[in-house]
Amino acid sequence: MTEQETIDYLNEIYPSLDLQATSTSDYYSKYCSFDAFGDNHIVEIKNRRKYYKEKMIECCKLFVNYQAAQLSDSRFIYVVTDEKGVWVYPITEKMEEIMKQKPIKIPCPSKTDFEGGETIDKYCYILNEDMAIKI
Repeated sequence: MTEQETIDYLNEIYPSLDLQATSTSDYYSKYCSFDAFGDNHIVEIKNRRKYYKEKMIECCKLFVNYQAAQLSDSRFIYVVTDEKGVWVYPITEKMEEIMKQKPIKIPCPSKTDFEGGETIDKYCYILNEDMAIKI
């Protein structure tokens, strides 16, 4: 699923979100820290080709988008798609639960779709499926 397909699907399921991709907005640059927004929500989307029982969110994305949501009086939603479904994490409501965990260091490719590149360490929080709404 592409980001735009995910946004379209979320708008179909939850029309009140009225999400728009940040890439289509004059206000947000291509360096925006999240992928979509609505009147009261900012959304980070992670489309996975493979299913993982435990989802992860990078610490840097978690903190910058949580703060952006606070500053814009919005809710931060993290959406993960994979071959088993669409997982919607209400981060704003789950932040205290997430913060009880210790972040983990994961060596990852520096670029998502390229092999043979550099590996960098990403610090992440694990999000269990029971924290999400599956749609």
